[in-house]
Order: sequence, then structure tokens, then C-alpha cells
Amino acid sequence: MTGVISGGGQWAFVAAAYGLTAVLTGAVLWSSWRAMAKAERRSDALRKDRKGMNDGR
Repeated sequence: MTGVISGGGQWAFVAAAYGLTAVLTGAVLWSSWRAMAKAERRSDALRKDRKGMNDGR
């Protein structure tokens, strides 16, 4: 049959697909974690600025 992966090649394809999925999932998780950490730093800075403004009145 033409165009069908057969023999050991099919398992190499499956392993590569799972590997690619794992790598890309890791990249998305890392990117999301970095964005969350950046947002938390900005939030903390804004909270600190707001607290300083209220203490000065």
C-alpha cells in the first residue's frame, strides 16, 4: 500500500510525535510561567506605589 508507514518506521513516527508534543507542551508551560512571573512583578510594583501614595497623605 502506497503512502502508509509500515514496519519499524511507524513507531519512530509515533515516538517523534510524542516527543514533539512533550517539547511543545513544555515550551508553552515555560512561556506561561514567565508571563505570570512578569505580571506578578508588575502587580507588586503597582501595589507598592499605591501604598506609598496613601502613606504620604
